[in-house]
Amino acid sequence: MKDLIKLFFFIMIILLNISCELNDSLEDGYYHDWSFDYLQSTSNDNRISDSIKTLYKTDASILALRIMITDTFARDNIAEINENLIDEIYRGLICVYNLKNYRPINIFVDNFKIHAWEDPSLTRLIVVVDTTKEWTRAWINGQRLTGNQQIDDLILTYDLQLGERWYFSNYHTLISSKPLNLLALKNFFKKIDGVLDAGPDGLIGDGNDIVFNYSRSNKIYTFVIGWGDCLAGCMFKHYWEVAVTPDEKVRFIKQYGDPI
Repeated sequence: MKDLIKLFFFIMIILLNISCELNDSLEDGYYHDWSFDYLQSTSNDNRISDSIKTLYKTDASILALRIMITDTFARDNIAEINENLIDEIYRGLICVYNLKNYRPINIFVDNFKIHAWEDPSLTRLIVVVDTTKEWTRAWINGQRLTGNQQIDDLILTYDLQLGERWYFSNYHTLISSKPLNLLALKNFFKKIDGVLDAGPDGLIGDGNDIVFNYSRSNKIYTFVIGWGDCLAGCMFKHYWEVAVTPDEKVRFIKQYGDPI
């Protein structure tokens, strides 16, 4: 019994220390009166590590796709995501990141490291094939090109690689090295004889996210943290809203949602 009591108090001490460390981290960073003025930033990413740049480029691609698929024609027929839009959104994200020493930007950039929720996938396409068709033997044998001109043209045009085959099934994964609108690409594959179905891979549940919108000439980024049974959709969420101007000034607008 004494051992259980000791264990209980030991766990409580650990939890209190974690809570204190988190609260301390939320108070770190330079103070700025955001209600008074914007802060000048820059989209220059020369001092940012390649791994961080890759994360934010992926975020920008996800956010650009969300804008793109609001147009039903683009959603269903254009596989390439607008590079200029990706770059515009990316530069805004870097402007926010470059002010990560200021509160509360440090909270969602550094402490929680919030990035966009990638659903649907931009790089992984699941293709279901009719294994009675001769060309599907190539994929079963691990060969990227099939001899079917329509299939091979798509693979070469979009530089797709053959990923894992789902064992004991007719499901195959095609992987793109660059972000694509797979909602359109799936339609291209589904028109081909021998393809039973196709669709982008996806995530289950919900989680952290970045939401992008325009407000007049400003770019608005809303950073979202979710927690509490996120496999079922996240019971709690907290939001931070930030504006980036065309001349790369940043302003923290507001935060709201469940307390963290």
